[in-house]
Amino acid sequence: MLTGSNLKYANSYNLRLVLEIIRLYGPLSRIDIARNTQLTAQTVSNITKKLLKSGLIYESSRQQEGRGAPSIMLKVDPNAAYSVGVDFDKDNLTCVLVDLDGNIRQRLDLQLDHPSRDETIDLITCKIEELIQLADVAKKDIWGLGVGFPGPMAILNGSVQVNAVNPIFPGWNRVPVVKKFEEKLKLPVFLENNAAAAAIGERWYGAGKFVDTFFYVFFGAGLGGGLIMNGQLFPGFTGNAGELGYFPIVNENVQNLTDNPFPHLGMYFDLIALFKKLPVEGFSISSIDQLEKLFYMNNPVVNEWINRGADQLVYSILAIEYIIDPDAIFFGGRLPSAIVTRIIEQVNKNLEKLRLPDLKEVPELKIATAGKDSAALGSATLPFYTTFAPHPGLMMKKANPDEKSRYENFSF
Repeated sequence: MLTGSNLKYANSYNLRLVLEIIRLYGPLSRIDIARNTQLTAQTVSNITKKLLKSGLIYESSRQQEGRGAPSIMLKVDPNAAYSVGVDFDKDNLTCVLVDLDGNIRQRLDLQLDHPSRDETIDLITCKIEELIQLADVAKKDIWGLGVGFPGPMAILNGSVQVNAVNPIFPGWNRVPVVKKFEEKLKLPVFLENNAAAAAIGERWYGAGKFVDTFFYVFFGAGLGGGLIMNGQLFPGFTGNAGELGYFPIVNENVQNLTDNPFPHLGMYFDLIALFKKLPVEGFSISSIDQLEKLFYMNNPVVNEWINRGADQLVYSILAIEYIIDPDAIFFGGRLPSAIVTRIIEQVNKNLEKLRLPDLKEVPELKIATAGKDSAALGSATLPFYTTFAPHPGLMMKKANPDEKSRYENFSF
């Protein structure tokens, strides 16, 4: 159905647009904001009054801009809002508390061994409460909790009854994750695929700030992906756009890798399997930091794992280039940056052999900037992103007046 807009939705969009311009390019004067947004000076003045009153921005300094009185410069206040992010995987839990500028104020990290659903919910609840106490932040100043789970997932828009389905985790099928955490923590909760959350974090705070369309390759316990199009997360029809991990592979040697009847790309990047194999080969290991040390020691098991994975990944990367045509492809997640860099180098080398000749422009393969906490930071971004991002969907008048968009969780 095609729908129009009205003043209410336009005002909401413009307010977020002004805040986004200040966040990305601030400190800015009101004249700069009007120039960048093409809004009238009066509209910018009205919006900045609201933002100043809310405490989200502040007047940071004065700057001379030609003749006349110096302009008052506006900047986002990092202490105006806080958020908590959780990255949950079958072998690891990372929780962070961040401010509006994306600075991690507090962090907790735990290694896990496939905890049950109830154990996981209780553990996450406990760690979030501990995180808030350690950060010494008032709960009223926390705008929400972002939770990242490995995909594929089912997140039903507008529903907290059935919003997470993942066959990887026994017992997690059709679990109302949002409802459970909101009841326990009394905070707004935002659920997302952790790879998609990492992509949002890269767009919001990282090197993707000024990249309109990019793909994010995410290394967790396995492999995932997220897609940013025209500055916004593209979720797809089911919310799983970009899901790389379950892309099927056909390889005569695949039975050497797994007994799974449905072999898929993510198996080549299975961290848990790697951590189990290394001690068998005589290399004791229990953490990502130790994995990095083995890499620098030119460990043969680690090298084989990297090479085999990169050789398989290249075909999906080429498909992403041809089908999506992104400005860039970011690689990030829990793997050490040195290993990610090596994967990028090998993928690039293989791409040169497979690409069509004489292509004038190809997307640059880049290492993401958030490091091993990318999914947790991205999850923490979800409350801010949902609240502040100038999403085009805000302009659409709802066909059903009672329908609530995922972008309308707060008002200013």
